[in-house]
Amino acid sequence: MSVFGRIVKLTQKSTLLWHAGEYHKLNFKSKHKIGDIIDINDNLLTECETVYNHSKDEILFKLFKSRFEYLEKIRIFFKDMDFLEVSTPKLKDSIIDETNISIMKTGYGYLTPSPEVEIKKLLSLGFDKLFELCYAYRDDYKDKLHKKEFLILEWYRALSKPKEIIDDLMNLIKYLNSNSLLYYSGSKINLNIIDYAEYNELFLRYADIDINDVDIEALKDEFNLEGNLKKQDVFDYVFALKIEKKLGFNNPIVVYNFPKNAAALSKIKNNNAQRFETYIAGIELANCYEEETDYKEIEKRFKNTDKLFFEAMKKGIPPTSGIAVGVDRLIMLLENLDSIIYLNI
Repeated sequence: MSVFGRIVKLTQKSTLLWHAGEYHKLNFKSKHKIGDIIDINDNLLTECETVYNHSKDEILFKLFKSRFEYLEKIRIFFKDMDFLEVSTPKLKDSIIDETNISIMKTGYGYLTPSPEVEIKKLLSLGFDKLFELCYAYRDDYKDKLHKKEFLILEWYRALSKPKEIIDDLMNLIKYLNSNSLLYYSGSKINLNIIDYAEYNELFLRYADIDINDVDIEALKDEFNLEGNLKKQDVFDYVFALKIEKKLGFNNPIVVYNFPKNAAALSKIKNNNAQRFETYIAGIELANCYEEETDYKEIEKRFKNTDKLFFEAMKKGIPPTSGIAVGVDRLIMLLENLDSIIYLNI
């Protein structure tokens, strides 16, 4: 196959080409300029019409290549465990309104913030081990950890408990990392150890707040919070400000026993939402539920807007646990980057 590539360096006696992540040296000086694409015989294939910055392209090439390889390995990991990969709709006529998720609406319908609801429709048909790797959409502000369009990975396993799903998560990260030690931002994180901590205990430990006996209005004043905020909104703000940045620097930590008003689609037991959030290096990476399967309980929490979802839940799904993982954040950790906004070109 003939060699071609983009000119990235010219000397008096040679030309250096870049193609498919590799360098090719030609033993003559091209008559074309840096940035142009030529073949091995110095024929111009495409002229570069801009000032070419190879150092930026090389960095982006390597990041994109790593990203695509991670996505391929994720699929291999789940297929090796006999999960079925699914693909579900992303543009919907109706959508359930989950607390703390800002929905994106277009002139043609709603963009899904997660494949959760669609996967549960499939579970009601008799599927038992499903995963989806896809884009999701939320009307979040853009910063180091948030984008309006982001990659999400979700998997659901019938007749499982959250601990089994979290074990899946740790095994996945170790597989992608090729090591049980994750080096991130100066920290050495042991993926073989998982700490579990209750939500209210972390408030006591890091913020000296007893969430079971607190004056919400006084707490709002203390943190300069205004507006008609719900109690959970205030807790979420304090957790983000005072607690989460301190979690998971020696090993991953899973936060559990959230207040029941944070349940979303998880079960509630003993007044606690059965959701399990995994933190690594101060970053929320994943959110696992012991899924609520009682249709009447779900009906109490949400308006009957997605009729097919409510019909599926009436039909019933088996006891199930599932998890949503922020793939952009996961790759950020694996590649030791400081932001998910790393593939802007």
